[in-house]
Amino acid sequence: MAPPEHSFPVGALDQRVHYRTVEFKEKSRKLRGDFDLKRDCELLELVQYSCTTPEQQYQRAMASPTGTARMECFPFVRLFRKCQEKSGKVFHVETTAWEGEHAWTPPAKSQPTAELTTKDTATSTSEEDSIGDTNSFANYGNYFWSRK
Repeated sequence: MAPPEHSFPVGALDQRVHYRTVEFKEKSRKLRGDFDLKRDCELLELVQYSCTTPEQQYQRAMASPTGTARMECFPFVRLFRKCQEKSGKVFHVETTAWEGEHAWTPPAKSQPTAELTTKDTATSTSEEDSIGDTNSFANYGNYFWSRK
């Protein structure tokens, strides 16, 4: 089983690559002063597949007029960067959500409209704000795990 990792926003990847976790403590990596993740690290790609489970196959077979269903697999592309510290130690950083075809981008801030300017902003709660962030992440994840 992989060791537990701390989660952080996608936009913070450039800063977080300068640190690593050792025995649940963050330690600084010894990188060049002008280190750039895209420029200094080799891009690698890994294709994995997400396949239907036996339970999903059974449900599809029951819903099918012929009573049969095949296993289906969908490709899932993951991107990594292979980097090197000053000492020569190699480390890998997953950059799937940071770059590539399906990279996460922050939602564009729209200009307020007349309807929005009349709304009382004091009634907005942090729970409403967090729901929007959760939905953005859920939509990103649904792309890879949906049954297209």
